[in-house]
Amino acid sequence: MNDLILTAISTAILVVSGFAANALYKLADAKRAEADLTKTDLIVAEIADATGDAVRMTFQTYVDSLKASGSFDEDAQEKAFSMALSALLSSLSQSAKDYISENYGDITDYLTTKIEAEVKAQKLLAA
Repeated sequence: MNDLILTAISTAILVVSGFAANALYKLADAKRAEADLTKTDLIVAEIADATGDAVRMTFQTYVDSLKASGSFDEDAQEKAFSMALSALLSSLSQSAKDYISENYGDITDYLTTKIEAEVKAQKLLAA
């Protein structure tokens, strides 16, 4: 009879410890996923902030004066884009650049789209 009780208790302990181990694993996995999400959120915010800053800087230091003098032609637009892209690339962390490469491929293509969207957004705000 004692052997039967010990076997039952041992079985119960094994089952409970299995459930506990599984719960701990899921908790650790959830914490790891939360940390990854937070890191991704920070990188996405960094890219958005850096894009806005680069476009605003280019407008303030280059575009506004050319528009005021009426000489903001296609060549000036290309130079403004190049200036914004250069400023953006130099301000992004390596983590942000790696994130873009891993998730979107070519960094220049991705940032071109971001700059164009930011220019459009800033034009709408100015209107």
